[in-house]
Amino acid sequence: MDNETKNMFEILMKKLDAIQESQKSMDERQKDMEIRQDEIFSVVSAIEHSNTTHKAEIDNIIYKVAHTEGTINKIGNVINESRAVK
Repeated sequence: MDNETKNMFEILMKKLDAIQESQKSMDERQKDMEIRQDEIFSVVSAIEHSNTTHKAEIDNIIYKVAHTEGTINKIGNVINESRAVK
């Protein structure tokens, strides 16, 4: 192998090593991003569950208020009817 070919081969090997190092760095960053994405997904899932729970609680309170309002209105009607009879 002549000197020029040997030098070209060494240059190519150095460039290949640099590309491999860069690839390793990108792989590590990708793993970190995947871990972060999983963490974000967990947080979003917890928030979604919390929102669903709060919506159910609010719906329950609205139902109770409407039921109580109906009861109070009925009591008011009975009182008004009783006054009208007198």
